[in-house]
Amino acid sequence: MSARFSPNGGAQASAQRPWLRLVLCILAILVVLMLVVGVLLAFSARSVMGKLGTMRTQAGQFEQSLLEGDADQLRANAASLSATIDDIHGDVQSPIWVAGSFLPFVGQDVSNARTLVDCAYDLSHNALNPFVEGVAGLRMHDLVVEHAVDTGMLASMRDTVVTISPSLVASAQKISALRPGVVAPMNEAIENAREPLKAAGDLLSDSNRLFDFLLAVLGDGGQTRTYVLLAQTNAEIRAGGGFPGSVGTVQVTDGYATINDFHTVYEVKELTASHGFAAPITPEEITIFSESLGTDAAGVTLTPNYQRSGEIAKQAWENAYGSPVDGVIAMDPVFVQRILALVGGITTYDGTVVDGQNAAQELMNGVYMRYGDAEGAGNQEDMFFVDVAHQSFSKLLDAMGGFQLDMFSKLWTTLKQSGTDRRFQVWMADPSHEALMQELGIAGNFSTDVANPQLGVYANDNTWSKICWYLDISADLDNGTRNPDGTTTYNVTAHFKNNMTPEEAASAPIYVRGDNPLKRDVGDMVETAILMAPAGASIGNYEVHQDSPAPAGTEPTTHAAPYGRDSYASHINILPGGDTTVTFTLTMPAGVDKKPEVITSPLCHD
Repeated sequence: MSARFSPNGGAQASAQRPWLRLVLCILAILVVLMLVVGVLLAFSARSVMGKLGTMRTQAGQFEQSLLEGDADQLRANAASLSATIDDIHGDVQSPIWVAGSFLPFVGQDVSNARTLVDCAYDLSHNALNPFVEGVAGLRMHDLVVEHAVDTGMLASMRDTVVTISPSLVASAQKISALRPGVVAPMNEAIENAREPLKAAGDLLSDSNRLFDFLLAVLGDGGQTRTYVLLAQTNAEIRAGGGFPGSVGTVQVTDGYATINDFHTVYEVKELTASHGFAAPITPEEITIFSESLGTDAAGVTLTPNYQRSGEIAKQAWENAYGSPVDGVIAMDPVFVQRILALVGGITTYDGTVVDGQNAAQELMNGVYMRYGDAEGAGNQEDMFFVDVAHQSFSKLLDAMGGFQLDMFSKLWTTLKQSGTDRRFQVWMADPSHEALMQELGIAGNFSTDVANPQLGVYANDNTWSKICWYLDISADLDNGTRNPDGTTTYNVTAHFKNNMTPEEAASAPIYVRGDNPLKRDVGDMVETAILMAPAGASIGNYEVHQDSPAPAGTEPTTHAAPYGRDSYASHINILPGGDTTVTFTLTMPAGVDKKPEVITSPLCHD
């Protein structure tokens, strides 16, 4: 016992040293093992990288034989590609790679690499090889040729795609779940694999239904489908996008698409007016968006609910021209710019080059500044829009020819992005097709989901101009206060900013600055601000704050609940450089803890 209390602790220390030495030895062995694993892994990784280069070359050869329809070469290229993938898969299953996944710092990267290779192995055996047997002999180059989709080839591919879909969807989910490591090239490889696989997984998650939809909308069996195209300009902003200045149709029969002439919306408007057109709309819609939503062919996007825009646009077109409509597709200049960035620019009738860098600026500001207030400027501007809309859609169909896999992947990513920010919206008359558009996220989805709240901050322009090139819309919410009854109240400030300078206002043509008599200044904006609470929420303490009082004769603030969402609409003016604000409290229902997402009208700038 006395040794335990020795002043110098010698006996105690001597008793501990064997354990300390053992711990140090174990640590030393672990360090050596990590170094050995790291060195061996580096050599193995170098070998794997070489094989990956071979695999990329083989993948290119496989794609070429797929496009050309050479069945024997396709099978041979598929076999070579599968053999290389099998070889790499064997490498990463070795004990060195397994141990490497436990290394500090790079362990996540090693684990990620093994998952990527596992997915490639699974896709090779459960997707690539079955796909080859299903499409061998088909020339994929011929799937889309000169604006026509071979619906017979599409139908013959159905069973094959349905068979391989589970493997694609599972791989997409695995890769989507990977956490980034510290090796930048590995993270980049994951991102490069994640996006196209996720797009393919989303698209093929319900393959049978997808093929039913594609064949139906392409007019398989000799049916003719007609789709109205709304070319919008956000420079004259609407709650649902922009003023639909040009309207056209594309008709599809047995996969062959015909782009018909585009018309100015004023032509459609005159025809519907002469026929006494009036689509049925609700009293709540009239209160917030005005009766023009249902009576004016140019007013179909006054609501942010694109399902209603599509329904009303269908009725307006059928009233004007008497031909049935199967769907309505809306696009804005930012979407056109994104498409032209993929397929290349166009040259308009007046010699203007419109491309993936300048389309938004040209369509929403440049054309108006160029033609100004000259006599016939309106016709020139309308012709410009019609020309760009027609050429852009035609060029998109051209780019889809030859079934370029990379182009299809990029196009789908662009469509999804543009559907999310409501720059490309599709409504289908067939309820089952419309449901699929909603699921794919390209239907201009209008949320009534209480659990995922969206606060709508929109504007409908009344300046009678294209001044909204200079408009910015945003909203600030505080962190919220929990109330005794379980509800949560947020203080909100919505901003409507006019970024036009007094100098720009003074030099702008009247087509840009507008001539509504309610303007207080040459650069004044005249807007209807629309605030829509999330589903189940309520707005209180609503106040509009302007830089100076609104002129006499403006409409009073209105209050209703279209689509079951508490809403206010107010006339506002915004002087150049000004920021008209709307303040209010937003009370969320009990049990909804998620802070609302702010959704605005799609603005002119991406």
